[in-house]
Amino acid sequence: MRKPRIFCPELSAPSYKCTNIKQIHHLAKVLRLQPNDRVELFDGHGSLANGTIQEIAKAYINFHVDDISLMPNPYQKLYRAIIPYIKRENLIYSLQKLVELGVNSILIYKPDHLDQSLAKKDLSKLNLRLEEALISACEQSGCNYIPSINYFDGLQKCLQSTKINADFEGLFVLDTIANQSIKDHEILNLNNIGIITGPESGYSETEREIMNELGLRSLKIGHYVLRAETAPVVGLSKFHSLFGEY
Repeated sequence: MRKPRIFCPELSAPSYKCTNIKQIHHLAKVLRLQPNDRVELFDGHGSLANGTIQEIAKAYINFHVDDISLMPNPYQKLYRAIIPYIKRENLIYSLQKLVELGVNSILIYKPDHLDQSLAKKDLSKLNLRLEEALISACEQSGCNYIPSINYFDGLQKCLQSTKINADFEGLFVLDTIANQSIKDHEILNLNNIGIITGPESGYSETEREIMNELGLRSLKIGHYVLRAETAPVVGLSKFHSLFGEY
């Protein structure tokens, strides 16, 4: 049986005290772990350790920590996904799959064509749930690097924020009306890959103008129209395949 994996933001030897109520409930009530049971601990920045439960209480779990090691990132390239707010469960699904594909950073923007189910909601309240989903996906998938996540009120603000730090030569727009496909000879020398995807209703004319003014290239990733939560997952998978990272 595979050892449970636990996120420990301040991982250090020889001990770690977990006070996260949700984690405690999951370990004690769902998995029914007991003292002396073994677990795997990770800090989200590559450090991985073996842990042994020493004490379980209602408000904390104490672990003995040993064999801390820094695990290398299995992917050679750095991947960034710029995706819109969409329906909550669909967005969580997409984030989970992006984690499983080794995305390094995720930027979420409020699209002009925002889904009506989100139009009157405070999107900041959704953000905490999204961050919890990233941690959960890392625990389940074995990924030791939690991707960074940032939120923006519009695509323009998002792209402006990355203009200094992002290599726009490696930033691509995945678009249903594009007529070019991803070609390996054009991207093999890039070290940073960024993909932009739109909501179910597509990009607005304003959003298209913003991306055109930046000179971003539009690519198609299939013969059919993909759902908003599927497009970034398929797009990132195609880049992985071109780089031979599977």
